[in-house]
Amino acid sequence: MPTNIRPCNAADLPEVSALLAATWHATYDAIFGAERVADITGRWHAVERLAQDLEHPKICFLIAEDGDRLIATSLAGDTGNGLVRLARLYVLPEAQGRGHGRALLEATLAAFPAATAVDLEVEPANEQAVRFYEAQGFAVTGQGTDCGGEGEEIPHLIMARQL
Repeated sequence: MPTNIRPCNAADLPEVSALLAATWHATYDAIFGAERVADITGRWHAVERLAQDLEHPKICFLIAEDGDRLIATSLAGDTGNGLVRLARLYVLPEAQGRGHGRALLEATLAAFPAATAVDLEVEPANEQAVRFYEAQGFAVTGQGTDCGGEGEEIPHLIMARQL
């Protein structure tokens, strides 16, 4: 069944929060430890916090479903001067490798037709994500330690792609 991609709504937020927690644990427990991952996802991906993203006029917050099951989510925002920042793109581990991430990325970027570039932050030890983004035309342009501007000491690569 093809992926159905649509805007996220308030009723989706508990399931989005659970998806983010599951994907973070699957990806980052081995890197940061389960306790730290639970703390981060508990703060960053709480339903109340996600609800704030729905209200922002310059943000595109999408979900992807396979049948009636939520399998992926993305969030990107217009930062001005033609730049879009991809803040989230997560696909459940069991749904990865089937084109859902690529379809969701392209749908997310299509929401910003005037954009000329997109960038993102990715943990360097998340090699699967780095390879995914490279396959989508992204290249490493820098690095940092304050992931998402949240004051969280998480080293990351900055990757960008021209649109």
